[in-house]
Amino acid sequence: MRYLICLLLAFPLTVPAQAPELAPEANLRTTVSEVLLDVVVRDKKGHIIRDLRPAEVQVFEDGAPQKLRHFEFFEGGPSPQPAPAPATSPSTAAAPANSTPPPPNVQELRDISVISVVVANLDPRGRKLTLDTMHDFVKNEVRPNTYVGVFTLGVEGLRRVQMYTNDPEKIAAAMDEAVNRVFLARPKIAAKGASRNDVDQDDTVAVQDSNGPTGAPSQANAAQSGIQATIDRLMEAQWVVESFDVYQGSIRYLLPLRTLVQAQAEIPGRKVVLLFSAGLAVHWDTAELIKNVISTANRSNVTVYAVDTRGFTQQSDMDNSRRMLAAAAAASRRQMLSQANGGDQTVTPYEVMAPNMAEGSIHANTRSNLAELAEGTGGALLTASLDLRDPLRRAMEDARTHYELSYSPTNPATDGSFRKIEVKVSRPGASAFARSGYYALPVLNGRQIYPFEMATMKAINTRPLLKQFDFYAATLQFRPGADRTQLAFVFEVPSRGLTITKDKQWTKIHVCATALVKNEQGQIVEKISRDIPYEVPVAKTPELQQGTVSFTAPLQLPPGRYTLETAAVDREAENLKASVRRSTLVIGQASGFSMSDVAVVRRVDAMDGPPSDSDPLQARGGKVVPELSDSVSRESGGQVQFYAVGYPPTPVDAPVEVSMEIWRDGQLILQTPARAVPPDANGAASILAGIPLEKLPSGQYDAQVSFQYKGQKVTKATTFTVGSGS
Repeated sequence: MRYLICLLLAFPLTVPAQAPELAPEANLRTTVSEVLLDVVVRDKKGHIIRDLRPAEVQVFEDGAPQKLRHFEFFEGGPSPQPAPAPATSPSTAAAPANSTPPPPNVQELRDISVISVVVANLDPRGRKLTLDTMHDFVKNEVRPNTYVGVFTLGVEGLRRVQMYTNDPEKIAAAMDEAVNRVFLARPKIAAKGASRNDVDQDDTVAVQDSNGPTGAPSQANAAQSGIQATIDRLMEAQWVVESFDVYQGSIRYLLPLRTLVQAQAEIPGRKVVLLFSAGLAVHWDTAELIKNVISTANRSNVTVYAVDTRGFTQQSDMDNSRRMLAAAAAASRRQMLSQANGGDQTVTPYEVMAPNMAEGSIHANTRSNLAELAEGTGGALLTASLDLRDPLRRAMEDARTHYELSYSPTNPATDGSFRKIEVKVSRPGASAFARSGYYALPVLNGRQIYPFEMATMKAINTRPLLKQFDFYAATLQFRPGADRTQLAFVFEVPSRGLTITKDKQWTKIHVCATALVKNEQGQIVEKISRDIPYEVPVAKTPELQQGTVSFTAPLQLPPGRYTLETAAVDREAENLKASVRRSTLVIGQASGFSMSDVAVVRRVDAMDGPPSDSDPLQARGGKVVPELSDSVSRESGGQVQFYAVGYPPTPVDAPVEVSMEIWRDGQLILQTPARAVPPDANGAASILAGIPLEKLPSGQYDAQVSFQYKGQKVTKATTFTVGSGS
C-alpha cells in the first residue's frame, strides 16, 4: 500500500542516547505450550498404513527431535448407527414432548469431518469446473458424519451461502448459488484481486521500448515526445492504481479467510477448506498476512486444498513477474538519467514504488501464492487441467484417516520465526505427509499477532512510557449509531525524528505502529497495526527529512469509556527506538441531529478506488488526511482547511446549513454566513472549508463549525496554530 509523504516542517527532536530496556509484554501469551500435528502415512502403493507404533515415528522441529506427548490413530468412516430401540409396552411408550437427545461427546465430534467450501474469483472455465467437481464430491464424499458449509469470497468479504449441513441436496443447491453469485460479480472481483493480465489478456498495461516505459525519446522521435510523455504518465498512473487494486484485493481475500480458519479452532479433529480460486494476488505489504493465515490455519488444525480454476497458467504468471521487474528497472533508469542530465528531480509515485515493485514481483505469481497457502497448511494445489475426483478423494481420506500427534517444543520462545517440522517413519517404504511447520508467534486475545507487532507490543508494555521520538495519534468521531459510533484512527510521525539510512541510490525510513483500544476492564476490543517501509531516491533526502509519514484506519465502537494506547517503533534504528502515547476516548450515546469532530486538514488525496461507506474520511471524491499536530505552516499552502460532517435524522427533508467562526484570545476574527450543504446518499452533509492564511496572523486559534437543521443547531470546535513562516 502506498504511504504518502507530505512536505511539512517539523520541530527538532531530542532523542535519548540510550534506549530503555523493553519489558516483557504483559498482554501476550509468549510460549508455545503444545503443537498438534496430523500425519498421514502411506506405503509405496499409496495405501494408508494403519498399524504404526509410536516408536516408529519421530518428529523434528528445526532439526531438533521432539518428545511425543500424544499418539493416536483415527479411522475414517460413517458414524455408527444407533441400535434398534427395544420393544416398549403401551405404558412406557409415551415420552416427554420436549425431550432432546444428549449432546455429542468429544469422540463423536472428533469423528466428524468439517468441510468449508470457499468459492472465490472464477473465470468461465472455473465456473463449470467448480460445479462439476462439487456435484461429484457431494455424490461420492458426503457421508452421514461429513458436514459441509458453503461460502463465497469476493469484494464484499466472506459470505455464507449454506450453514454446515450433511444434506446433499442443500449442499448441491448452495454450490449452484455460490458459483453463479461469484461468476456474475467476476469483473469487480478480478479488478480488485488480480493483476491486469489476469483480468483481460487483451488489455495492454505497459508500453516499453529500449529505454523502458519512460525512457528519453531519441531525436528521431522528438516530434512525438509530448504524446509519448502523456502515454508514459498514463502508464505510470496505471501502475499506481494496479498496486492499490492488488493491495485491496489481497486484504479482502486474506483477512476473511483468516477469520474462517480461526473460527474453527475449537472444533475437534481435522478441518478442510476447499478453495476454488483463479489465483491469489499478494501485495508486497500483505506478504506477512499470508504467512499469518498459514500459521493460524496450522494452529487451528485446518488444511487448505486449493483448486486453481484457470488450469496451467505458469507462463502467464511468470510474465507478470518479469513485467514488474522490468518496470522497476525502467523507473530506476529514468531517475538516474534525469539526475545525470540535470533534469527535473520531481519523484513520481511510480518511481517511489519501484523498489517495492521489484520485491512484489516475487508474489506476482498468483498460482504460486495459492500453492504457498495450500502446501503451508499440509494441503495441496490442485490444477483444473487434471481430473480432480481422485485428488479430492485422497484429500478426504487424509482428513478422515490419519495419526494425531502432539508435542511440547523444546524451543518455547515465540520469536516470530518459522519452525520447520519434519516427520520421519522408520518402517521401510513408508512416507509421512504433514504440514511443513508453523510461525512461532505470540497470541493476543486468542489471535496471533504479526511479527512486526512484537516490537510495538513490547513498547506498549514498557514502564515508564517510552518517548524516543515524536509522533501523533488520535481517534476522530463521526457518525453515531444506536449501538456503535463510526470513528477514524489517524497516525502521523515527522520523518526527521526517525532514523534515515541509505542503500545505494535510495534513502530509507521504516516505522511500524500498533494502536490498542481497551475498555474500562482493560480488555483489548480493537487493534490497528501498520508496517510502513518507505524509500525515495537519494536526491530527495532533504524533502524526506522534512516529511511526515501517516495512515488512517476506520473503526467502530459502542458507547463507553476507552483507553487508546499507541506505539511507534523506528525499525531502521540500530537498537529499535520506540515511543508510546496513551489517551482517553469517551463515546456517548447520540440521537437525532449530530455532527462529527472538526479536523484540521493537511491534504486531500484523490481516491484510487471506489468510495467506501466504512471510511468517514472519504468525502466528495477525495480522501481527507487530517493534521494532528494542529500546526499550519505558511509554506504548506495558501489556506488552512477544515473537515466536518453533519448527520441529520433520515429521511432528510429540509436544508442542512453550515457556518464557521474563527476565534483568537476570546475575540471573533472571522465569520462565514450560513450556506446550504447537500447531503450525500447516506444523508451525511460534509464540508471542506478553507480560510486564507493571509487573513490569519501568526498565533493560536479556535475554529468552530456549526450545522443547522430544522431549527436545531450542533457545534464543535478545534484548535490550530498558524506558524510565522516566511
